[in-house]
Amino acid sequence: MLRELLSFDNIKLANDANAGALGEATAGAAKGASSSVMITLGTGVGGGVVIDGKLLTGFNFAAGELGHIVIEVDGRPCSCGRRGCWEAYSSATALIRMGRERAVKNIGSKMWEEVNGDLRKLNAKNVFDAAQAGDAPAQDAIAEYAHYLAIGLGNTINVFQPEYLIIGGGPSAQGDNLLNPIKAEMNKELFGGSSKTQVVIAKLGNRAGVIGAAMLGKTREA
Repeated sequence: MLRELLSFDNIKLANDANAGALGEATAGAAKGASSSVMITLGTGVGGGVVIDGKLLTGFNFAAGELGHIVIEVDGRPCSCGRRGCWEAYSSATALIRMGRERAVKNIGSKMWEEVNGDLRKLNAKNVFDAAQAGDAPAQDAIAEYAHYLAIGLGNTINVFQPEYLIIGGGPSAQGDNLLNPIKAEMNKELFGGSSKTQVVIAKLGNRAGVIGAAMLGKTREA
């Protein structure tokens, strides 16, 4: 009896990015699609790939680490130990860094107002809010962020050509304020200059990972 209680044969695990991707594919932005890729923008850049309802995990269950493709050779250091990873340029952390760099050089920037003069409190939403209010330094930070994000998204589409490319995580709450500058840049990165992949914002929010985890037992890995 004790041995049966300690059995883990029927337990399945997935990291948050994969679980979120499966959740959005099952019940969210890519519901009903045959293939989708989800990019989660947070402390890092997470990735999850779903093909024919199955998570692409690789033979060692480590596939989908799209945040660690290199987009800038010998670029900024990444937490993984490499340099120039997409994560170092397109995470929410990266946007905060870009905003702070510009605020330090522009004392009159509205980003200072957003955080009552304490740049340690700056977050991605503050940068977007300042940009929407017409602050040039914040707009410049968003432009740089969109440029690098578009490079990685274009690479992702070129490799997988999914029906849907889903963007989740904190910055995705900006909706069209994020999508519009990305799409303008991304077309420059696409093989052939265009793609039928639909780039959309995630729908399930924090529920995506929970729903995806619940679906693990009903799906197989690719």
